[in-house]
Amino acid sequence: MLAGAGAAALALGIGAGTAHAATPAWQISQLTAHYEIHDLTIAPTGSAWAVGERTKAGKTLPVVQHLSGTTWKDVTVPATWKTPLKVVDASSSKNVWAFGEDGSIAHWNGKKWSSAKFGGGFHPTDAAAIGASDVWAVNGTTARHWNGKKWATVKLPARVGSIHAVSGKNIWAAGSIGMSKAAVIHWNGKAWKVAKTVSLPKPDEYADISFMDVTVSGKSVWAVGSQSWSCGVDGDDVCYKPLVLRLTGSKAKTFVASKGVGYTKVAADGSGGAWLLQGAWSPKFVHVTGDTFTSAAAPQPAHYDVNLTTLKNRAGTKTIWSAGGSFPQGDPDDPTGQGIYLRNG
Repeated sequence: MLAGAGAAALALGIGAGTAHAATPAWQISQLTAHYEIHDLTIAPTGSAWAVGERTKAGKTLPVVQHLSGTTWKDVTVPATWKTPLKVVDASSSKNVWAFGEDGSIAHWNGKKWSSAKFGGGFHPTDAAAIGASDVWAVNGTTARHWNGKKWATVKLPARVGSIHAVSGKNIWAAGSIGMSKAAVIHWNGKAWKVAKTVSLPKPDEYADISFMDVTVSGKSVWAVGSQSWSCGVDGDDVCYKPLVLRLTGSKAKTFVASKGVGYTKVAADGSGGAWLLQGAWSPKFVHVTGDTFTSAAAPQPAHYDVNLTTLKNRAGTKTIWSAGGSFPQGDPDDPTGQGIYLRNG
């Protein structure tokens, strides 16, 4: 397990006016009218899946898409499904799991879909499918674990919103303990434990500090998020400091930007570094190699804004995908919005 000793913090000027080296180019790969993509996953086998919603005749319906070559194509789902899907993960083309905002569960075994529903108001914010009998879904201080026969409830030592599995005995999740301590937790096959990381000075007494996403790249675990607090003359504004944690063996290093909105997603870059998504609406892609950060605005269709919700790497390659929705500028609820996929590498 990676732990955190010999920790160091580094303040970085990642805001406007900072000079950056050129980053590898991101390109818009696909636009689909009346769609919005919420999540995507790329299995270790290379099988790629995405979920979201589409608007048809004034109704909102679930979407599942599968990558064929360089094109994302619709996958037929049962006509009885009516709820948008928010989360997806897969270990192969024969083991795909998707989850809806109402607690619905969908499973593809390579031949057909099956469905169920969590009780108790549980609706996953992220999931990790290691195998057909080993699946984790998380939301807050609770996880649900599928053992091939049933979903068991597992209490977590932190409030988490994201999870990343390397194997059934090496799983990471990220979030916070309380409102003021960003946290990373680790599953070793037997128990969840809080990883020792870096204690950061709070920019404000009431600041919220949390990680939003976590991944593993090479020998390092990366977690990203932000510090946020009320600011402005009347306290009616929100200030941010983007936050990155890198755990490598027994060493932990934290990078805190001087300005800018928080980091929302992180993915391995295929070379031991990481790609970060900074913000969601009209975001930036930030590439980290060593201790060097380079950034570029996400490409947008002409006269459209984009809202990106996911960032994933195809293991063993430098190919990175991001996805979300694009909407006419100034009108995020416009029904002529489009699902959007972006690719690097």
